Amino acid sequence: MTAVEQRLGHKVKSLEQELSGAKDAVLRPMGVTVPQYTALLVINDEPGISGAELARRCLVTPQTMTTVLGNLTLKGYIERRSVPGQGRAMETTITTAGKRILAKADKEVLAVEKTLAGTMAVKDQATFAKLLDQARAPFTKEEVAPKPAVKRAVRTTAKTTAKKAPAKKTAAAKAAPAKKAAAKKTVKKAAAKKTAKKTAKKTAR
Repeated sequence: MTAVEQRLGHKVKSLEQELSGAKDAVLRPMGVTVPQYTALLVINDEPGISGAELARRCLVTPQTMTTVLGNLTLKGYIERRSVPGQGRAMETTITTAGKRILAKADKEVLAVEKTLAGTMAVKDQATFAKLLDQARAPFTKEEVAPKPAVKRAVRTTAKTTAKKAPAKKTAAAKAAPAKKAAAKKTVKKAAAKKTAKKTAKKTAR
């Protein structure tokens, strides 16, 4: 065994290829590919699923799924309809012909998977599945939920109000000296008038 063949990743990839090849061998005579079979399996379980979500479930790219769905539609195995009010989004459902071919294909694929399961005891199958999930965990990206826009708006408003508050105080502080000066002028004018009146009375006498 070479150094490459001893690597764990190489063993996993080798098993995946062998399993996919065995499935392809039983599906090809029916005119169905492994990706088409997988897509039919998911669509049958989740009618109306979107193309993007279907691609994710089938572990293929959206571009590959577009081709798969196009071929399945031409064969009459699925139907695709636009969703009112959702732009270019389309929902996909399986037809009666699609269900018939799926039942036939699934029977053959289950036989292949039974061969895989037969290589280990039942308790080891559960352990194997658990270890596979454990191995995938570090490479699985979790989606981060976006923060609510409303909260951001409230926070922004609060910050803006806090910034504006000192500005108002500054304006009031600037206006205070001017008011005091105006008051002093008014008092001086009043005093000057009184003095002028008294002077005028004395002169008249």
